[in-house]
Amino acid sequence: MANIKLDAIQKSYGTIEVIHGVDIDIKDGEFCVFVGPSGCGKSTLLRMIAGLEEITSGEMKIGGNRVNELPPADRGIAMVFQSYALYPHMSVYKNMAFGLSIKKFSKTDVKKRVHEAAEILQLTDLLTRKPAQLSGGQRQRVAIGRAIVRDPEVFLFDEPLSNLDAALRVQTRIEIAKLHTKLKNTVIYVTHDQVEAMTLADKIVVLNDGRVEQIGSPLDLYDKPQNLFVAGFIGSPKMNFLKASQTEFSSASVETIGVRPEHLRQTTEADLLLTGTADVVERLGDVSYVYLTTTDGTNIIIATPGASKVEPGDTVTFGADKQSLHFFNADGIRCEGD
Repeated sequence: MANIKLDAIQKSYGTIEVIHGVDIDIKDGEFCVFVGPSGCGKSTLLRMIAGLEEITSGEMKIGGNRVNELPPADRGIAMVFQSYALYPHMSVYKNMAFGLSIKKFSKTDVKKRVHEAAEILQLTDLLTRKPAQLSGGQRQRVAIGRAIVRDPEVFLFDEPLSNLDAALRVQTRIEIAKLHTKLKNTVIYVTHDQVEAMTLADKIVVLNDGRVEQIGSPLDLYDKPQNLFVAGFIGSPKMNFLKASQTEFSSASVETIGVRPEHLRQTTEADLLLTGTADVVERLGDVSYVYLTTTDGTNIIIATPGASKVEPGDTVTFGADKQSLHFFNADGIRCEGD
């Protein structure tokens, strides 16, 4: 079983604490994504799981076994970094086989494992090529194949798509999702891209400043963000925020109201009604994003149908129903609206 448990994990560099008592429980076969802004501690946490960073305090278990002092090679993990780190003078086959050869696997076993991984990743026709003859997406698949041949219990991905262009990111993301469906290994995946997190994860861990803000399924985080940070980080475009005093929902307990662009619509009848001037209209085909400034100076984004007739300079009245609103208190914590 490749379940992973982090219990009060803390990391310090001298007197500077960067990971603050993190608790995470990842089930066997789960695809867990660590997401957060740059510098939030997600890669440091991944490197601690891999054994590449020492744990200052707390306990880490993989498959029920404490691994705090266990070297990386004995943890049953394989890591894929954002840089492919392929040997340029070696063929795809030799790059994938190198780690097994170092560990004295038989040539027969090496060949079997490499060809099985190549078939899974659609690399069979590329095994004789050198890395310079491959596209960025193909190189990343080779790096993933090098991890697969080790038959690890846990895959660790550290921002593996960040060096790819937009089209290749989408394609490779789909391939990683298919790979997990087929292999069913436990996966921990680090990214700053919340779209990657939402589309890949069974479980998302939102990190900020070395702390866990919320853990849950993608829809849990989308539907019920527990605080303003999660509400603003999950969702694209991000959630709009209004001061409660600017609306009819002002109360002693509610300080901020959040509403997603896709839950706003042009209307004169809704529980929450606002008026603003359109500054910019982004037309993406199936949807148009209207960026407005309300009469009190608040910036708002509305997702409208792609055929929307709104133009910059237009005055727009828009609103949302109460069930689409999110309420937060003065501390930025989710609460129920009065």
